[in-house]
Amino acid sequence: MNMNKKKMMILFSATTALTLAACGGNNSSSSTTSTEAGTAKTKYASEVTHEGTPIKGGTLKYAIVSSSPFSGIFADELSQVTTDSTIGGLIDESMFEYDENRKLTNTGLASIKFDVENKTATVTLNSKEYKWSDGQPVTIDDYIFAYQAIGNKDYTGVRYDGDFKNVVGMEDYHNGKADSVSGLEKVDDYTVKIHFKEMSPSMQLAGGSVSAYIMPKHIFKDIPEAEWEQSDYVRSKKFVGLGQFKIDSIVAGESVTLVPNEHYYKGVAKVDKVVMEVVSPDNIVSEMKAGNYDIATMPNAQYEAYKDLTNVTFLSSQESAYEYIGFHLGKYDNAAGKNVTDPNAKMSDANLRQAMAYALDVEAAGQNLYNGLQHASNSIIIPFFKDVYNKDQEGFTYNPEKAKQLLDEAGYKDVDGDGLRENKDGSKLKITFAARTRDEANESLVQQYLNWWKEIGLDVQLYTGRTIELNSFYDKIQADDPEIDVFAAGWSTGYDPNPEGLFGETAKFNFERYVDPEGNAIMKKISSTEAFDSAKNIEFYKEWQKYVHDKAFIFPTLVGESITAVNKRVKYFDVNLGSQKSALYQIELTSDTAAK
Repeated sequence: MNMNKKKMMILFSATTALTLAACGGNNSSSSTTSTEAGTAKTKYASEVTHEGTPIKGGTLKYAIVSSSPFSGIFADELSQVTTDSTIGGLIDESMFEYDENRKLTNTGLASIKFDVENKTATVTLNSKEYKWSDGQPVTIDDYIFAYQAIGNKDYTGVRYDGDFKNVVGMEDYHNGKADSVSGLEKVDDYTVKIHFKEMSPSMQLAGGSVSAYIMPKHIFKDIPEAEWEQSDYVRSKKFVGLGQFKIDSIVAGESVTLVPNEHYYKGVAKVDKVVMEVVSPDNIVSEMKAGNYDIATMPNAQYEAYKDLTNVTFLSSQESAYEYIGFHLGKYDNAAGKNVTDPNAKMSDANLRQAMAYALDVEAAGQNLYNGLQHASNSIIIPFFKDVYNKDQEGFTYNPEKAKQLLDEAGYKDVDGDGLRENKDGSKLKITFAARTRDEANESLVQQYLNWWKEIGLDVQLYTGRTIELNSFYDKIQADDPEIDVFAAGWSTGYDPNPEGLFGETAKFNFERYVDPEGNAIMKKISSTEAFDSAKNIEFYKEWQKYVHDKAFIFPTLVGESITAVNKRVKYFDVNLGSQKSALYQIELTSDTAAK
């Protein structure tokens, strides 16, 4: 998934994270690297150059490894799952680029200049010659239009949050008190000065507090915003973007064929076509062995089945994604536009939540089900964010005795002697657990979770008796289905660890619906000008990591590395963070047929 423009985290739908700018595939120069965090290691090298002379053109076949179809919402202002954004990242483009440390650079479509004292950011297009894929010129009005579109009361997506409200005049516009956002000061046709209420260190990061979305105003100004998600300009070959490719054809939910965008500002793609197809994680090993795809992020659970393939090279990258378990603790109040925590929710006792965390042997699951390529995480801020990750943060290491002790002390005891604990008032305690359908390893993991919880005396039942198809799963979670008490999900994190977009009071992605003054205060510090100081930034993030652990409204489970298989006919590929060298428009093939 191209995260360049991703303002928010994206629902983690595939078997492993799909990151086009950092995705990987059996290299004779395989190596092991480690980060400063001291815990993140990768099995293979991060780039490869294959032998052979590039041919002219050819068709690149890219596998989107997922148990679920794509929903077909390709506009990144509206997309919510990795299957959609993987495709969207090739037909659309971010305003900003970033380096290996996730810091914004003044390359790409636009440059950005911050004035912390005066609380402004000036965004300037780097060229006056940019064109949309339909040939129409690009101006700063397109950027301003996207900013205001997300702030519009008729916007149907999930990205209107505290960062947008931080723009001066945005809330008045959203509430219908103004016809435009006063803080978006147009300087000329290629420059805008954005006025903020407060400045935040996240503004310096990819996917941070300054919006990177841009939309073709000449297309969407004539379409009612409430209808955008169903528009052909979002879902079909009519899509107009700034990306490397254009849509040639679509098989709904299954595949998209792309052709080069002749107006792409960095140059026309070297291949004639890119065919992106959704492939089940259960089938991807045999498909790669047969040479049916050139690039695919491989399921860690099947490593033993594919590690000896000879027609591909494997590359590794540290996943910017994690699995987690969350607790249903309230609801999203649409009228008020905020999360409301229910103090009487079934899972409202932090001791109960912590006990459920201590009951799980996640490290063993990573070793046994995912060949050691996934492991337990001690923190909700994962090692990928090596600048603020706290490797010393206490995690929920497997400790069933401690889990039982916490339940005993909290008053959850087995009153009737059936081996299962009752509520504090003696009534039956039945907990409903929801999980999304992924692969066989995940099915085993879900059943193991239920068994581990039963071992500490908790009656946890799988919602509907089975895992749920991804899109339906997230629909139910976002709708605060009252029958779901606990759920297992995942995030592809993007490049900004600021927790506001996931756990803020107004964040629609706050699926736990947990909000309290302490957490709000810590998030405010993380977003403050004080946090521009690196030491303070680290201090505040340590506070946040401890807070999340103590409150346990969510706890991380698995994190690890992403392994991508690259067919040996692909001349060069690179999975280093921030690298522009393996963008698909630059990929060359050395043969018309794949290596088998």
